[in-house]
Amino acid sequence: MDLLVTALWNPLLTFLYLEIGLLLLLLSRFAVWRKLFTFIKTELRTLLSTSSASLSSHQRTISSRFAFITALSSTVGVGNLAGVSTAIHLGGPGALFWMWVSALVGMGFRMSSTWLALHHQPDDPNHPSWSTPMSYLDPLFKGSRFWGWLPALVAVAILFTGLFANAIQTNSVAHALHNEFGASNLWVATLMALLVAVVILGGLQRIVQMSVRLMPWVLLFYIVAALVILLSNPVETGRQLITIIESALSPWSVAGGVAGYTVLQAMQFGVSRGVFSHGSGLGFAPFLHAANREGARKNMLYAALVPAIDTLFICTITGLVVLSGGYWMEFNGAYLTTLSFEHFYGETGKWVIVLTLTLFAFTSIINLSYFAERCYLYLRNGNTRNFRYLFILITFLGPLIPVALIWSMADLLIAVVLIFHLPALLYLTIRHLRPMLQTLNAEQD
Repeated sequence: MDLLVTALWNPLLTFLYLEIGLLLLLLSRFAVWRKLFTFIKTELRTLLSTSSASLSSHQRTISSRFAFITALSSTVGVGNLAGVSTAIHLGGPGALFWMWVSALVGMGFRMSSTWLALHHQPDDPNHPSWSTPMSYLDPLFKGSRFWGWLPALVAVAILFTGLFANAIQTNSVAHALHNEFGASNLWVATLMALLVAVVILGGLQRIVQMSVRLMPWVLLFYIVAALVILLSNPVETGRQLITIIESALSPWSVAGGVAGYTVLQAMQFGVSRGVFSHGSGLGFAPFLHAANREGARKNMLYAALVPAIDTLFICTITGLVVLSGGYWMEFNGAYLTTLSFEHFYGETGKWVIVLTLTLFAFTSIINLSYFAERCYLYLRNGNTRNFRYLFILITFLGPLIPVALIWSMADLLIAVVLIFHLPALLYLTIRHLRPMLQTLNAEQD
């Protein structure tokens, strides 16, 4: 399994992801980057609004602001803590640089997929492909003798990606609680499954309400905790930023010539863990950002903002704390992040990471359940309650599955989605480039 994953990601899929992403940005003249700063300034007041989360009269429709916060809660999870540490441990400090690059090109993927999903959106929200990547894949491959199966394959791969990503989240929480406090994996599995059940059995409305109420405060707590470390050691922080860039671009070994990390290793682990964290290119964006009729431009830019916050900011501050702690060559995963925060905060650092990891994982899990459920609905077009029970069962089993196995399966499934989804996304973007740019360049929707 590991050999297959390595063969796919190093270097085939790594280059495929970066090349298609860069081509999309070049074709759009980097419009998503140019428009995003102005958009943030105009939407900041809206984002800070304290109005409660609710859906429209239809249970699958959600406002663009709540879609953004919910999407952010789906991406900010174990990948921002354990994923960053793993990337740095396996690929060296330069891996963080390539996580940045994956996020920058990923902004274009999310922008394009959101526009395409809205453009090809069925009028009826009850349609199985409504607010999914299959809404634009179906028209492209419908009637094709050789490729008619591709939308269903993408749906299957996203569904299983959601299931295995769910297992990774609960597995990481269970191991963190066991390592730090001796908590039983069985008890953690039971508690996580019960909490997830309470939310996802209530459908999208309950998922959105929980995400909007919980995520901003957890995010603020973690950001403050990390920034206190980084701003109190500005010289060390600056030195680590330089190390990240040098390690990413140097053709020679880094870390004093001991670790022997190469540029290709940094690229592979940076891009793969970056994609796991922000989810760009996997077709996740349409599930939330295409779930309303408020205007394509606003939804496109909200979608592009997600990897900017998730990776360019949250993953960066995590990585800088990990590098400043000095343990990254010896340890790995969530334990490395915990150890790094303990280095600066003492015993308090352990509580900071375990609490943050648990809440990040929880909000990610409940959103992954919705993505996987919509794929199940597309494939079966029937009652989804039984699928929700299956998802809860996977939540329970996550801590009991070997961690290496579920990470390998998640990497493999992500590779399958990217291999079949990205070329189709590129073709459709080129085909609809002019109206897409007209929408993005408009002053308002």
